[in-house]
Amino acid sequence: MTPLPVEPADATGPMRIVLSALPDERSAARVVRSTLAHRLAACAQRLPVRSEYWWNGRREAADEVLVLFKTDPKRVGALIRWIETHHPYEVPEIVELDVPRVGAAYLAYLTSELATSKRRGRSRPITRRGSRRGPGARAPRGTRARPRRRSRDTGTRL
Repeated sequence: MTPLPVEPADATGPMRIVLSALPDERSAARVVRSTLAHRLAACAQRLPVRSEYWWNGRREAADEVLVLFKTDPKRVGALIRWIETHHPYEVPEIVELDVPRVGAAYLAYLTSELATSKRRGRSRPITRRGSRRGPGARAPRGTRARPRRRSRDTGTRL
């Protein structure tokens, strides 16, 4: 178990950058296209990099494509889960960076593009567990069930 927190305790910025290294341009393009299609990020940049790392006790080197996904704090969890599911590596590198300050014009662009899917009806909202609600389904109201009453005489439930 790592002593470092998995969830950022002090992440307060209006924007997040999630980065991930993929093995080649083809797999990077596939992940970027699907991520943008699902509006999990407003923008993604692909950069060719040369990586050197330890793997199974041996020092390795490889050409990779580093992808920088730009998104808002609400979509980070879904974006990370999406990358984990569609990443070809056994142990994918997925890192979230909090961006504490962003230019006003770029933040407005990011916010409007990520909100577009709701406004224009391109996609139905995704529920907390990642599945879509069926047509006509109600939004969840509360998380607690109503308390059950017990009979004073017998102690059985009513």
